[in-house]
Amino acid sequence: MNDSVTSVNDLAKLCAHSAEVLEWEELVVRCSPLTTVVAKRIARLWVSDPSPAIIDDIVQEVFLKLCEHDRRILRGFEPRGEDSFFGLLRLVTASVTNDYFRRQYSTKRGGKVLTMPLLDGDSSLAAQTAIQPSHMQHSALLQQLDRKLLSAPKIIGPRDRALFWLYYRQGFTAEEISRLPASGLTAKGVESALRRVTTWLRTEIDRGDIPGPPGPN
Repeated sequence: MNDSVTSVNDLAKLCAHSAEVLEWEELVVRCSPLTTVVAKRIARLWVSDPSPAIIDDIVQEVFLKLCEHDRRILRGFEPRGEDSFFGLLRLVTASVTNDYFRRQYSTKRGGKVLTMPLLDGDSSLAAQTAIQPSHMQHSALLQQLDRKLLSAPKIIGPRDRALFWLYYRQGFTAEEISRLPASGLTAKGVESALRRVTTWLRTEIDRGDIPGPPGPN
């Protein structure tokens, strides 16, 4: 397969409906570098120096995740721009990495729940007062939010993005995040970082740069 002709979006759609070895090998080759980078970044929130063996295990789990339930994730992927599959891959990798370490640290943790609305109370956009995990299943919205966070590296750094997704995507509380070995923040510090990110995103939403989160069905 000529990767100069087949985009990663098209390759993902091909693999969604095919078990052809060459197509899957190409998908793994094209996606492994990004998967490895994201896995390392998220893993460092849990351990200061994750081993190559751990990262390899996570990368393998990511591709197994793509195959689950008759390749449901791939079947549901709808390209929203050039190489937009990489945006979805980032989110899947972050989710798989956090799940990997949550299994390692499976002791039940307590902590207060902090709710930070992305939308002002009088906004005409959909949703109640906050983005909850049940409202964040729409892959297009997730990709748009992540692209927006990536677009402002001087305002929203890698750690801030990781904290945001741990809270809004994975359901961690601020106190739970503060207990992660590599967090380096108190619960109050996590709350402050989350408040800064959500305030910035809310401003972007109100400007119309990001569509509002979908409301409940």
